Amino acid sequence: MPNNRTYKFTWEDSVTLECGTEFSSDKLGRARYANFLTNFLVGEASKGYVLNLNSGWGTGKTYFLKRWQDSINEWHPTVYIDAWKQDFSNDPMLAVVSSIISQLRNQSQDNVEQKILDIGSKVWGFCKQATPEVTKAVVKKLSGIDVDKVIDESEEDNLFESKDFADASGKLVAAIIKDHSAKLKSIEDFKKAITAFISDTLSSSEKSNPTFIFIDELDRCRPSYAVEMLEVIKHFFDMPNVIFVVATDTEQLQHAVKAVYGNGFNANVYLGRFFQRRCTLQEQPRVDFIQNKLANLTEAQLGSLSELVWPSIDNDIGYLAYLIGSITDVFSLPLRETEQLIDKVKAVIFTLETKKIDILLLCSLMIIHDRYFDYYQNIMDEKHPKGMDDYCYVPRIIQAIMRKEDFGKSIELKLSISKHIKNGVVSRGDRGYSIRFEDGKHSMNYCALLSIQLETLHSSRNINHYDEITNTVSGPGNKSAHVQNVVGVELASLEQSKSDYKNWVELATSFDA
Repeated sequence: MPNNRTYKFTWEDSVTLECGTEFSSDKLGRARYANFLTNFLVGEASKGYVLNLNSGWGTGKTYFLKRWQDSINEWHPTVYIDAWKQDFSNDPMLAVVSSIISQLRNQSQDNVEQKILDIGSKVWGFCKQATPEVTKAVVKKLSGIDVDKVIDESEEDNLFESKDFADASGKLVAAIIKDHSAKLKSIEDFKKAITAFISDTLSSSEKSNPTFIFIDELDRCRPSYAVEMLEVIKHFFDMPNVIFVVATDTEQLQHAVKAVYGNGFNANVYLGRFFQRRCTLQEQPRVDFIQNKLANLTEAQLGSLSELVWPSIDNDIGYLAYLIGSITDVFSLPLRETEQLIDKVKAVIFTLETKKIDILLLCSLMIIHDRYFDYYQNIMDEKHPKGMDDYCYVPRIIQAIMRKEDFGKSIELKLSISKHIKNGVVSRGDRGYSIRFEDGKHSMNYCALLSIQLETLHSSRNINHYDEITNTVSGPGNKSAHVQNVVGVELASLEQSKSDYKNWVELATSFDA
C-alpha cells in the first residue's frame, strides 16, 4: 500500500531532542535507510511487523533509532525503549507496557487514564492466569484433586489402571485446558486494551497508524531477560498496525540465546521466529569513527598535539584521525578496540611535556602488545624470537605478523623534505638525471615504515646513516628510497627512547576494557 506522507529525513544538521540529548549531523548517510525502512514498514503494517536492525558495536544504532523516531514522531505514535536500562526489573512485560503507556500518554491530548486502568487490569488478569509449573498445590487448586490422597488410596502396582486415577486424570486435563483457555483470553483482552489505548492516542492527535516501538540495547541484557523480551513481543504485541524495530548486534544476541538453551541450540533459526526481516546497517569507516571520537578535543588540546606528535598534524583533526585510522586499518581493528586504542593514545599524549612522539609507532606497538605479545616482548627486549636465529630479527618479526595483517597498506606522511634535501632536488650530474621533491604528503608502504621505526628505536641506524644516503640518487624516478631516508632522518632526530615507548605502552594498556 503506497505511503502518501512526506517525511522529513533531513539529518544534515545536528539536532537537540526533546529529552535534551544532542545528536550531530548524519555523516554516514543513514537518513536514506530510515526513509526507505519507514515507507516499507508503513506498507506492511496492517498485520503488524517485527524488524531486526542488525549492527555491530559502535556503528551508531542508538543514534539511528533516536533520529529515526524524531523524524516520524510528527506522523506516528512512537515509543523508544532502552532494554538494557530496564533489565533490572526482571519483567520485560512490565518494561514494554510501562514505556508504551508513559510515552504515548505524552503524545495524547485527551485524558486516557481510564484506558490505562483497563490495560493495568488486563495485565493483572493475565498474571493471575499465568500459573507456573504444575505442582501438587496448583493441581489441587485447579481441579480439587489431592494427588497424595489418590496415590495413597490406590494399590501401587495398579495406580495407572485405577478408577480413582482415571477420574483424577480427567478432572486434571479438563482443569488444565480451562486454565490454558483463560490465559489465551487474557492475552486477547490485553491486546484489545492496548489497541484501544493507541486508538485514543490517534483520535486525540493528528497522528495516524502505525505505531512504531523502537527497542534498543537488547543484546546487552541478561540472556534470560533478552529471550523473555522477545517472547513478550511475539505473544503479546502481535497485533495490527504495531511495528517493532529491535536493534541488536545479532551475533551477540545469538550468544545470549545459547546461554539460555545451550551451545548446540540453533540460535539463528530461533531468532527467525521473532523477526520477519533483518536489516543490517553497514559499519562506518574507521577514520570517520575516529574523527567522531576526537571531535571533543579543544583547540588548545589540538594545538598541544600538533607540537608533540610526528608526523606533524598542523592542527588538522582530520589528518590526526587519518593517521590513527591507517594503523587500525592495517590490523583490521574492530571499532570497540579502535575506541580503546584512541583512549590509550590520548592518555599518553596528554602526559607528554616537550618531547615529540611518533604517533604511528605508538599505535602499532599498542596493537602488537595486545595481539602479538610475544613479538612485542622480542621487539622491546631485542631478543631473537623462537625459530628466528638470524641477527636481522626485526624484519623477520614484521614478516611473521604480515602473514596475518595488511602490511602492504600505504600511508600518506606529511614531510618537510626541504629541510633534508637542498632545494628539494636530488641530482646525479654524471648520469644526467635528477629528482625533485616538494614539502607535503608522501606515500610510504607501512611495512617499510615499521622497519625504519624499529631500526631507529633500537639505534641500529643513526641520523648520520640516513643523512648520508638521503642525497644520493639510486636511479631516475626512484623517489621512494629518498622518502624513506627522510623519514629515517626525522625519526632518528626524535628524542624518545625505546624505554619511553615501553613505559607508555605498558601503562596505557593496563587499562582494560
